[in-house]
Amino acid sequence: MPLPVTPYYERRLRDLRTLSPDTAALLERIALELQPQVLVTSTQNLETQLLDYLQAVGQQQARSVTRLAVWLNTVASAGALTPQQVATFVCEAATFGGPSGVVPE
Repeated sequence: MPLPVTPYYERRLRDLRTLSPDTAALLERIALELQPQVLVTSTQNLETQLLDYLQAVGQQQARSVTRLAVWLNTVASAGALTPQQVATFVCEAATFGGPSGVVPE
């Protein structure tokens, strides 16, 4: 069961699509692959976290890809994504996050 689409999600996705269409497409793919039912986190919190992390990547903020990778690995540890999915998403985010997006913390 993918992450539900809410009006908040649609609005933030539209804003991200204006900023970075490729990052918005990545967000949509992650949302489709997530299995929120296996997480303790509410779907509302999960939605907000995902949108915030991808917004930072779209803005090419420093360490944004690194922070996304940590979060995705945490989600995968709970069983909501596979390690292969995480690797694919992080590699793709690295191409959008700019040179400072992958600086270690």
